[in-house]
Amino acid sequence: MKEKLKKIAMVSIWILLVAGLFFTLGFVEKNQREVKGKGLNISIEQDEENYFVEQSDIKQILQEKGDSIVNQPITSLNINELEKVLNSHAAIADANIYMTGDGIVNINVKQRVPIIRIYNWNDESYYIDEEAKIMPLSDKYSARVLVANGYINEPFSRRYMYTMDDISEHPFARTHSILDDLYSIAKFIEADDFWKAQVKQLYVNEERDIELIPTAGDHKIIFGDSQEIEGKFNKLMTFYKEGLNTTGFWEKYSVINLKFKNQIVCTKK
Repeated sequence: MKEKLKKIAMVSIWILLVAGLFFTLGFVEKNQREVKGKGLNISIEQDEENYFVEQSDIKQILQEKGDSIVNQPITSLNINELEKVLNSHAAIADANIYMTGDGIVNINVKQRVPIIRIYNWNDESYYIDEEAKIMPLSDKYSARVLVANGYINEPFSRRYMYTMDDISEHPFARTHSILDDLYSIAKFIEADDFWKAQVKQLYVNEERDIELIPTAGDHKIIFGDSQEIEGKFNKLMTFYKEGLNTTGFWEKYSVINLKFKNQIVCTKK
């Protein structure tokens, strides 16, 4: 009899515990439905130079979409849709949104980082960012980056939203894109403090060879394409080091050609 009463007591306790759990969950769910947005906490990841996106831009995007967030029930917010809208912004690389239990909506935004600005022969201008994706100019801010111009025929409209890899695989890209070479060279220069200070511009000549325009000196450096980038810059560095110890060295040459393997061909003035 005692064993039977003990079993009945244990079953009753479990029933009470389960009922209590469902009651608690229902209470929490009800409270969550009643929680309203109390405010926004917007964090924008940006380096020292790029300011393409501000907090006011994020708020405006949300307002244009009709999501005031403040005083709006948290459960009515479509986080995935809001992130999709923010990530469609031309200057945003990634946006992440999450909510805390006190009704604060946190928005973390990472800006896109351009490394080179392109001027094509149709008078169009645009950036290529560090992820090899074409980026439109901004009326808010102009990035201080390497510039490329000359015989560049790749239009912005047909390349926008594609990475360099996408471009090479797309049907409209029947030949190797000069943008791919420009991006690869710019990426190398961006990662090296010396070359970043020494090279101010890239120029594509009629033969579609890329030329480096240095910040110091009036010589022209023919780089060619993006093959053997590190090797070419190593050759140029050796050439520069030799010149530092030679009087009149910098005034002696008008052209420094790095196109040829294992050698530098120079043209005297």
